[in-house]
Amino acid sequence: MRRVRGLPWWYQALISIAVVLALVALWLTLLTDPGALTPAHAPDPLAQLLDAGLPVLDGYVYQRDPRGATWLRRTPTSKPDVWIAKYCPTCHIWRPPRSHHCGECGVCMEHWDHHCGIVGNCIAKKNHRFFAGFLVSAQIGCLLLLGGAIWHLELRGVPTPGRWMGTESFIITFLAVVYGYHGVLLLFGTMHCLSILLDITTKDLLTDKHLCSDPPCCPGTRSPMNLLQSWRAMCCSPIAYRPYHGWRRLPTDDAAAEMAVTGLV
Repeated sequence: MRRVRGLPWWYQALISIAVVLALVALWLTLLTDPGALTPAHAPDPLAQLLDAGLPVLDGYVYQRDPRGATWLRRTPTSKPDVWIAKYCPTCHIWRPPRSHHCGECGVCMEHWDHHCGIVGNCIAKKNHRFFAGFLVSAQIGCLLLLGGAIWHLELRGVPTPGRWMGTESFIITFLAVVYGYHGVLLLFGTMHCLSILLDITTKDLLTDKHLCSDPPCCPGTRSPMNLLQSWRAMCCSPIAYRPYHGWRRLPTDDAAAEMAVTGLV
């Protein structure tokens, strides 16, 4: 068998760049603030009035959500199912549309997409770009590794009869299958890039009843101008590390209750 040399340096450099970009994007996805909305320390007085059945005269219309668990705020001229704020009884705040309270993180997230247990963080307004970048970089890296494995097998003479034999050929073939599988699996990253471009989150796809009547690049909430503003907000928002965000310093409900019992609050 002829001596087989390694892959060219420039091809190895491309693989290294893809791996480094994927690791950096993963680190940013994990450690940066996803877009948490800072909770309040006490229930909102307006929500307390609504719970007590007292009228609130501030120019808005208030109604219970379909599950009857909390309050929705809408303008008098809007449709009953189009609201501008929703009260979170856990965070004690009125959160904007397309926000969601994450039970894993214990806080409301702005422009929430989903909670990713693999990276251990929510994917929302401020870190969706890093999550998509991680998936795309990892996909490119896997495809480059797949191409490198096929290239190396070709240098070894595969698929010429008799060239399949040998431990190295079997290992490279196995790795090629693994790289190809993960390359296809990580097409999920392309979907998240489209999600950012079209301003459609995973939660929108699952729950938004107006998605078909409000398509991207058409007059409405996803008009070209609104899409530009959304891209600017998603891609140019400031980076804040999770440990230094205000909501991390707030006591949990259990801690606050214990402090109240002991007379510390």
